[in-house]
Amino acid sequence: MIDKKQTLKATLSELSNFPVFQGLKTSEVEALCGGGHVVVTPHHHYLFQHGHDAHFFGFVLSGAYKLLKPSPQGEDTIIYFSTPGDIIGVLVMAQPGSQYPLSSIAMGPSRFLKIPRETYLKNWVQFPDVILKTQSLLSSRIRQLHNQKVMSKANLHSKLAFVLIEILKKAQDKDDLTLPLPITRKELADNLGTSVESVIRIMSEWSKEGVLETKDQHIKILDLKRVLQIVNS
Repeated sequence: MIDKKQTLKATLSELSNFPVFQGLKTSEVEALCGGGHVVVTPHHHYLFQHGHDAHFFGFVLSGAYKLLKPSPQGEDTIIYFSTPGDIIGVLVMAQPGSQYPLSSIAMGPSRFLKIPRETYLKNWVQFPDVILKTQSLLSSRIRQLHNQKVMSKANLHSKLAFVLIEILKKAQDKDDLTLPLPITRKELADNLGTSVESVIRIMSEWSKEGVLETKDQHIKILDLKRVLQIVNS
């Protein structure tokens, strides 16, 4: 059986590269992650579900998670795609008796550092700079959602191109134009609130035109200039 403390120590080098923890001592990072442990979420499995009691938050270490909000009609809408370095669930940690406002599902096997709510209440308040960095990350996420809302009246080609560019921005290797997560046409359609058939049609057009290519649910942009033009068309 893998020792949770040993696994957490092995993860500290990964955490030190995340914006929230940069500039901190190892002992401080350990305090902020106290009681935490790494979990592996299989493809399509929940990390947590909407409406469940919020007992933990944490960081995406590898892979990706989609954040979903159920609609009154019972269908899930994809709100955000979380990739390594993203923090999930922290927004409700300070609220007594809070519940998760969204569901989180793994996109392929994904690793997550699961930190108990008690650690946030006890240790995070002692690091106001870390909380400010966290708020900055969340603000960036909100700006993306606002920008996507502004695009809601654009044509579907522009909206799809915008989503692809926003996901590409999350790639760690800026020279690689492959989207940093495996994503299906159905997931893109759910994020845009459109039919999967419409997304398939546009993606097929772009593949034939040499704008992008897809392989094993990974999308690579071949003509970045063209995609940016489509966003603004």
